[in-house]
Order: sequence, then C-alpha cells, then structure tokens
Amino acid sequence: MTKVYTQWFLILIFFIVSFFLFFKYFKKTSLEKNTKSNINQTTNPGESLIEDLKYISTDKDGNEYKIEAKKGNIDKNNPDVIFLINVEAIIILQNSDSISIKSNNAKYNTKNFDTLFNNSVYVNYGEHILKSEFLDLSFEKNLVSIYDNVRYLSGISSLRADKAEIDILNKKTKIFMESANKKVQINNLIKNGNN
Repeated sequence: MTKVYTQWFLILIFFIVSFFLFFKYFKKTSLEKNTKSNINQTTNPGESLIEDLKYISTDKDGNEYKIEAKKGNIDKNNPDVIFLINVEAIIILQNSDSISIKSNNAKYNTKNFDTLFNNSVYVNYGEHILKSEFLDLSFEKNLVSIYDNVRYLSGISSLRADKAEIDILNKKTKIFMESANKKVQINNLIKNGNN
C-alpha cells in the first residue's frame, strides 16, 4: 500500500512542478501581450516611433528651451536626430518675452538642441508674429534663421521677405531678400493720417 501512495505522491509532485514550469516560462502574461500589441500598432518595421514626446533644456544663464511633439521618428543613420510631427516649442529667455514656435514638422538634434522647423512655421514673440516655411534654430550659433516666404505681422505693420535672422543673445534682427534686385515689402496697418 505504501508503494501506491508513494507513486501517487510522485505523480502529484510531477504535475505540480510541470504546472509551475509551464506558467513561469511558457505562458505570457496579459501585460506582455498588451505591450507587444501596442508596440506593433504604433511602429512600422524598421522605424522607432515615439508618441507625445517632450524635451527640456536649460543653459547656464537660466534660459530654457522646451520642445514637444505628437510623434517622432529616430533617424536610422543618426540616433541623435529625431524627426518630429506636430511640433510646439518655447524659448523662455531671462529678462525677456518668451518665443513660441509651432510647425507641422521639425528635425531635432538631441545632442546640441539645434532644430530645423518646417512646413507652416508660426512664431509668436510678444506682439510680433512671423510665418514661414522654414526656421533653423541654432544654439551653437545663437541664431534663428527664418526663410522661404517670410511674413511678419505686428500691431502697426506687416512685411514680406525671403529671409530673417535673429541673434538670440542681443535680439538684433536682420530682414532681407536673397536677390539684390528685390526689395522687402512693408505695409503699414494703421491708417492714422500720418502715414
């Protein structure tokens, strides 16, 4: 009789160990399945898609740069570069108005924070509004270059030009045409009898 009990006991231990091993090593949890299905839904083969991303950087003077995007793809050839979609950025300068930048797309370098905004670029700086197709923000050069169909609007005037450059540190702005034969078009908006 003890022989039969011993056999049943060994069979029971075998099944318990088998179930334990099965659940530990072979059965995937629902969390793992959900994670894999979410990754498959949001990425294409060979692409690294990031959704709802945000980068914040601060320089030694306390100026802050924030950039947010709905989606971003990491460049396959350079992992420091991210191609962004539906982009909003803000530059918060000490003792000055902040600069807000929006665009449909941007190319952002995570190492040096340089950003190339493109496709319906909109810049708001105090009472000044700039629109263009491209904006190149270089922190290494402390320069903002706005080009390709530049339109400027303030409370008193509007203008059209090929290019505008803004020095971030001293706030000096140059607005010009690429060709010497063309001139910047300036329109006064306020008609008060003096213009």
